[in-house]
Amino acid sequence: MIGDRRVIGVIPARAGSRRMIGKNTRMLAGRPMIGWTLAAARASRVLDRIVVSSDDPAVLDLAAEMGCPAPFTRPASLSGPEASVIDAVEHALGEVGGVWDYVVLLQPTSPLRRALDIDAAVALAEERQAPAVISVSPLPKPAGFHVRMVGDGSLAGPPPALEDTFVINGAVYVARPERLSRDRTFRPEGALGYVMPVERGWDVDTADEFAACEARLCADSDIAAT
Repeated sequence: MIGDRRVIGVIPARAGSRRMIGKNTRMLAGRPMIGWTLAAARASRVLDRIVVSSDDPAVLDLAAEMGCPAPFTRPASLSGPEASVIDAVEHALGEVGGVWDYVVLLQPTSPLRRALDIDAAVALAEERQAPAVISVSPLPKPAGFHVRMVGDGSLAGPPPALEDTFVINGAVYVARPERLSRDRTFRPEGALGYVMPVERGWDVDTADEFAACEARLCADSDIAAT
């Protein structure tokens, strides 16, 4: 809770994956990948409730083992590769019931995100009275390293706007449920960006990304201790 605001965290983790089978429960630095997100959510100071939405029994069992109350099975209609994460979040809110001031989407493919990122993103939404907040990271390389290729193949410098460019990293999405239901997006007009360091904003979707993330987790004692 932040002030008198009630905050719910939703962790969506369907069984299927086009690029990396079973990635949510694959062991990553001594813990199933989704376990890193569960640990960050449980360490958060603002989340009043954590819900895991999945069609994978292994994910639901793990969530229960880690102390997530009443994880529930996502219906088949929300479990395919074309399933909308907005629909999954709304289904989760409907299953839990109650009135919530903020819903926080935490994707398990962002295992380097920390509890402090969750708390800071929600605090930003509350402080600025924003309809939504999305975590972003700076470009991995400064603007000076980026170039454009012009018509004849020669190189030109980056456009000036690149210095103000950030990447949506997928780690934390905060929204007011009523706006999410109305606009069907976590990026409505007026949404703010919460800036995270590049090294905490990795989105793991391939075997190479998984291996790189595991190496970082094993090397970073602060993250491993969470």
